[in-house]
Amino acid sequence: MRAKLSVILFLLAGVALLGAGCSSTPATDEEADAGRHSYVDDETLEAFDRDLRDLAFAVNRANEKEERALHTKISESARLYQKALISALYDDSSTARRALAAVMLGFTGDATVISPLIEKLNDEDEPERVRLNAALGLSTMGDKLRDYDPHKTLMSALSAQMQNREASYNMRRAAIMSYAVAFDGAQNDSILPLRDRFLSDPDVRVQIAAITAMGDIGDTNAVPDLAVVGLDHPEPDIRAASAVALGKIADPTRVLPALSAACLDDNALVRRQAVDAISKHYGSDPERVYATLITGLSDFDERVRESSALALSRINDARAIDSLLQATGDRVALVREAAAFSLGELITPDREKEAFPLVELLSDQNPGVQAAALNSLWRITKEDFGSEQTRWQKYFYTKYPEIDPANIYGDGPRPRVTSGISNSGARRTTTTSQRTNTQRTQPRTNTTRPQQSRNTGRTNTTRR
Repeated sequence: MRAKLSVILFLLAGVALLGAGCSSTPATDEEADAGRHSYVDDETLEAFDRDLRDLAFAVNRANEKEERALHTKISESARLYQKALISALYDDSSTARRALAAVMLGFTGDATVISPLIEKLNDEDEPERVRLNAALGLSTMGDKLRDYDPHKTLMSALSAQMQNREASYNMRRAAIMSYAVAFDGAQNDSILPLRDRFLSDPDVRVQIAAITAMGDIGDTNAVPDLAVVGLDHPEPDIRAASAVALGKIADPTRVLPALSAACLDDNALVRRQAVDAISKHYGSDPERVYATLITGLSDFDERVRESSALALSRINDARAIDSLLQATGDRVALVREAAAFSLGELITPDREKEAFPLVELLSDQNPGVQAAALNSLWRITKEDFGSEQTRWQKYFYTKYPEIDPANIYGDGPRPRVTSGISNSGARRTTTTSQRTNTQRTQPRTNTTRPQQSRNTGRTNTTRR
């Protein structure tokens, strides 16, 4: 999660495009063959820049396969050109080269680059984009920051940048992220700089970054601020971010009541995030969490219903199966899809008969619902009949004859049946005899038009 946040900021901050020349001496063939590049030309730096941007787009698209491939590629390039990138970091002839080198050095994973990046971070004579990319490079170092010997020096430098009033919001956010990555409770690091940014920063984006960092760190000292101030904040995005953060902090006594209340927030985004967050505390209070998620399945906002359906799959509580089966008839496709997916997670092979309603979803008008139902059927039954609904029906009818319509009425007469789809998307079936009985039991409504004339605003005239 932390690595993704840092990569996303590459796009937001704008990694420097190259255009300036270089004054370094090109590497000899022998140096290149030995993997000791002391020089990187502009063409190679531009290729690094494109890879970084592609990585940012892959993260934003949630394409994990492409993200891993690009991260590996960039890391290999950074290690190969590490010596050259260190040289480019101090290239006074080009700000663009220094800025891009600062980001790339973080991908080397080599602790020796931390000191020069801190040096650039503290250099007030450097343009902000160089210092910003130095902070981003540091955030990519991961655990190496926690193992860095002059740890307090690192944390002080990051704290100073996040509290710098002259720094841009991007600079403050980058410093916050790096601070969260480097945070080490064993070294008595404090969340006070993050609390200060949350409570006093003038930019909502910086406040949200601080909230996210406190959640990633998981320090229980952040709970009062997040639960009392964050969940009661007038800005919905801050309330939503606070709910997400509370889902990551192991303090159920204080967190669960706060998240339960947030599940009733007026804003649908806040309710959605609160539902997801409270599911992560299922082990602390299963009954409260289960009841909250079941209630969320009937929320008037489809995104909340979707979030509740997906959360039910994560808590692995089989009691939710019946409610999720009902949710497969939701009028909104994304809710039906989430319910179908979750049923595949909850229904075990020994209860596969309960998965039969998924067969009906194979004819759903939405391809996403069809795919989710098919994948769940595969997981539950371990059978593969493709998307052919009739073959799946035959499988269930053969294995469980009691659900075969041909066996429901035995040798007796079968009532005529009419079927349709209700407004909610759930299938309804009504027999002719049921309609007749309903008509007989309902009182007849008097629809005779009253004899007196209605006042329509016109003058009544007698027709001759």
